[in-house]
Amino acid sequence: MSAGLAVQAYRQVGQQGVPEDKLLVLGLDGILEYLRRARMAIAEGAADRKVVALSKSYQIVEHLLAALPSDDAQQSALGTRLGGIYRYLLERLGQANIFDDVQALDDCGAVVTALRDSWVEGLRQA
Repeated sequence: MSAGLAVQAYRQVGQQGVPEDKLLVLGLDGILEYLRRARMAIAEGAADRKVVALSKSYQIVEHLLAALPSDDAQQSALGTRLGGIYRYLLERLGQANIFDDVQALDDCGAVVTALRDSWVEGLRQA
């Protein structure tokens, strides 16, 4: 799916009454689930399942990256930081896929968990 289609799909779901913050948390939950599946697949030597799980987590991160404002006027410090985090995740997911790198999965899991916890806390305070 192209970045333009990803952004369009994300915004369409948002227009259907699901707040973007909640969509973000759902996306982060999805990444964590796919990381768990990838870890199990690596442990079991199931390369096909590993590739599927990591591809799905990669796609979610790509969607989150594509959904960040691209207009310089809208690009906030938070957007810039999130973009860097998402690019880091993409790099580590690729490394996990190529090298069956469980440490890369753990690194991604720690980052995604911290992001998710921050967003959930922000939603509670809102």
